[in-house]
Amino acid sequence: MPRWNPGLRQSKRLFFAALLSVNGFSAEAVQAAECSKGAGVSPCFDVNALWLPAGRASFLSMPDTQLTRPGQIALGAASELLHQPLLLRVASPDRDGRDVHALDYALDVSYFLSFGLLRNLETSMLASLRAYQAGAGVGGIDSQSAPPLQHNAVRDPRVGIAYSLDDALDAHGFGLRLGVDATLPLGDRNAFANERSFVVMPNATFGFQHRTLRLNAELGARLRQALDFAGFSLGNQAFVALGVAVELLQPGWLSVSAEAFGLPPLSNSRGSAASPRVSDARLFPAEWLAGVHSSFGSHGLWTLSFAFGGGIPLSSETRTSSTGPFTSYFLGMTTPDFRSLAVVRFAPRR
Repeated sequence: MPRWNPGLRQSKRLFFAALLSVNGFSAEAVQAAECSKGAGVSPCFDVNALWLPAGRASFLSMPDTQLTRPGQIALGAASELLHQPLLLRVASPDRDGRDVHALDYALDVSYFLSFGLLRNLETSMLASLRAYQAGAGVGGIDSQSAPPLQHNAVRDPRVGIAYSLDDALDAHGFGLRLGVDATLPLGDRNAFANERSFVVMPNATFGFQHRTLRLNAELGARLRQALDFAGFSLGNQAFVALGVAVELLQPGWLSVSAEAFGLPPLSNSRGSAASPRVSDARLFPAEWLAGVHSSFGSHGLWTLSFAFGGGIPLSSETRTSSTGPFTSYFLGMTTPDFRSLAVVRFAPRR
């Protein structure tokens, strides 16, 4: 029973598939062979739990409360490197078991844009590629000689709509944004790169700015069709994020940010294939991020950001033993031990 421990041609195909996802969200029917694994070992989920904001954003995990003006377009691109977002420990002749690097590295490239529909109303779109991934895959749970993962995939595209209440509040420095984002199950059915269903996230973002200080917070919920993997159930999750940013060199030359986000489960995360000794399980992906940003001056239309971070061990498992129950904490699935990002955005001045 597994348990957690805290060719050019092909590239062109992936690229054009992503563009089709952005423009029309049309995709040919895909086979769900990767999703038809045995009970308790379904790999149809995306290990990258960070949903980059597609519109204006001062943080990596949250959008700004101000939106793109009517008729204007904001756009950007990002690359993300994740290390060990899926590490398992399985039974073996060794008393301590063996580690299975189901997904050791993942490199994701995303393209996104937002468009102002009406005053204080915008729509957004994001397309993403799993440009490279390496790991033992699902087969590594049962065999040390199983074929590795497919190296790349088209991830599910994401769409969103948002409304800003900044004008309605008319409170200096304070802002509020309400939105709904959803991933569409149109990508390649590739293990650990796509979801098996739509994932919908209603959310509310709060913002406050005073001189060079900016504070943001977001609350939301990710609603999905639940699945079991390696003794855990990945189902509906809440979303919470907090961030603080300070402008060090004015105007617009250099700012730094620190933020954290988490996805606490909305139900017990114990999967159907969990060991009978596991009385309770909690899959709680959480990460922290630190970033530097520059708009190259007060009138800059482009913003360049670099960030890095890692997982916070909030996932847990309670097991019974001869001495009573004990709880261990670790980085659960979809929580990398290290993440780095580079993001470039273009946004017209307000």
